[in-house]
Amino acid sequence: MLQNVLYYKNNKALILLLKNIKQQVSLSRSRQELDVVISELKSFPGSYQFNTRVYWIIFTALLLVTAVLGYWDWSQRQHFQQSTWIIIAAGGALTLLSGITAYYPHHIMSKVSHALLQRDGLLDNNLTPVTFNGKAAARQFQQRFSEFHRGNYSREIQELLKGSYQGDEYSFEYHYYHFHYVDERIVTETYTDGNGRVRTRTRREYDHYDRYGLILPFGLLRNFAVIGFSLPGAGKATYKPASNRFNKVFKVVAASEIEAAKAMKPTIVVAFEELSNVLSKVNFEVNDAADLCLSFADKDLIATPNKVKISEFDAFIEALEGEQEFQKLKAALSHVHYVMTKLDSNF
Repeated sequence: MLQNVLYYKNNKALILLLKNIKQQVSLSRSRQELDVVISELKSFPGSYQFNTRVYWIIFTALLLVTAVLGYWDWSQRQHFQQSTWIIIAAGGALTLLSGITAYYPHHIMSKVSHALLQRDGLLDNNLTPVTFNGKAAARQFQQRFSEFHRGNYSREIQELLKGSYQGDEYSFEYHYYHFHYVDERIVTETYTDGNGRVRTRTRREYDHYDRYGLILPFGLLRNFAVIGFSLPGAGKATYKPASNRFNKVFKVVAASEIEAAKAMKPTIVVAFEELSNVLSKVNFEVNDAADLCLSFADKDLIATPNKVKISEFDAFIEALEGEQEFQKLKAALSHVHYVMTKLDSNF
């Protein structure tokens, strides 16, 4: 392989270790499996830091030599000759190769460090990946919730995780998802052709969007929504609480005004106001099967807060051995649990 030629000794061994760990992390589904990966990392006999100084020196030297030779060849006749282009092409290729060689070790170090910390964080928060088909899952969710009636061109679930929550009064299982959808639109524009005539033409443009959320059995409401972002087919607000702060962000849609008023007691209104400080573009949708889809625009709900790398080995192991907490996920789940406890006394 090319890396066997370009890298040597510790650099080569560390790259092989990181590539192996990356593959194992992607396959790990339990704490025990991840511990095996961490044990392999700890048993590495070499240094956890790459030595790429020589690669960067070679990169700089090649860059300078290519520039000097290219300029010298050009200056002979004050224009680009075939030999000038050969110097630029050959020197550029070698410079690019040396730059990639110098950059790649640090790139794979960052990627594997993040992957290992992310998988550790998921396990710390009782989250495990689910095997799924992206387009099929989007169709299934679309049949259950209005939230997924987005994207006139394509819809796809790009990530699906299963988790569990244990509260003081309620416990439930839930799914976290990443929903990607694309809108197609036709744009018409005018232009002047080569003969000076004004013509029109159309082209298709594609806008990509992402939404994230939690899906779980709710059980205490049906056909009810608190909407902070456009929800397809939701209709007009059924009920407005007394809070101006709430009404600036959300609208409530329910089967009747009485049902909406009964559900949106002051404590729940305040809870949604506080949730809007944590999550953006929130929708709280309960379907006719009493299942909840809590959706939002925040992509960092389950992102590891740790930025440490394997090259900082002691700090990295300390981060793995500690308990990672996804603050936004905790806030979202706590909100759902709180609403459950307050509604339970009503229904």
